[in-house]
Amino acid sequence: MKKFLYSFLILRHLSVRNGFSVAAICAWQWIAAPVLCVAAPQQTSSPDPVRSVVVTAVTSEIVIDGSLDEAPWRQAPKIGDLIQREPEAGAQPTEKTEVTLLYDKENLYIGVMCYDSEPHRVLASQMVRDADLNADDRLSIVLDTFRDQSNAFHFATNPAGALVDGLVFANGETNDDWDAIWIVRTEQTDEGWSAEFAIPFKTLSFPAGETVWGFNISRTIQRKLEENRWTGARFQTQFFQISEAGEITNLEGLTQGVGLDIRPFVAGRWLHRT
Repeated sequence: MKKFLYSFLILRHLSVRNGFSVAAICAWQWIAAPVLCVAAPQQTSSPDPVRSVVVTAVTSEIVIDGSLDEAPWRQAPKIGDLIQREPEAGAQPTEKTEVTLLYDKENLYIGVMCYDSEPHRVLASQMVRDADLNADDRLSIVLDTFRDQSNAFHFATNPAGALVDGLVFANGETNDDWDAIWIVRTEQTDEGWSAEFAIPFKTLSFPAGETVWGFNISRTIQRKLEENRWTGARFQTQFFQISEAGEITNLEGLTQGVGLDIRPFVAGRWLHRT
């Protein structure tokens, strides 16, 4: 079932890039609709207003080294405070988190400063690709590039700079076999730790001309069993419920990507289809 839904997500993304007919996609959806309706988890509507933030366009070079000391990081507005989900839903986080979004012609940049009053207690044990970060402090991000409130790309890291990525579909199901080309660097200081992401637009797929994407970010402080989110910070809401994401805007003039797993044994199944 998961493979079936995953194929649908990739087919949809490729339809924009490679010119598959709308009629073919619609027919596929009509045939698959009964299965998809069964597989999709129940959606929970959010009564809260959708959070939205403008992504700042930059022309100067951003060096990805984990240190947010360049002028664009200092000058661009932050996305706003995160909200505690656990242990006390809706409460103010015990540690401050600052998130800044930038973009240029090639990349979306996400800079996160995770302040910590006890920086020596920050947890970071994993460094391998697609590691399980459940025992670590961590950041998780979702990008709903089609703004369909169901499917998304996700990225995660910890203070050691681990690269974790995958796909979200059916508003909560995940597939971690997708490995993208992107960069993250982290830095630990006496104030906490910071992370600097560069996600190339060629790694993603998205509808041409659309300037609004779905976005959410979560920070976990493991020693406190605390999770803080930008949106959807209710105890019953899972992070991969993409319908709970907020919006990022002002993504003008982006170059279309492919959005494929970079490993040939997966990508080849789609690249060689006629």
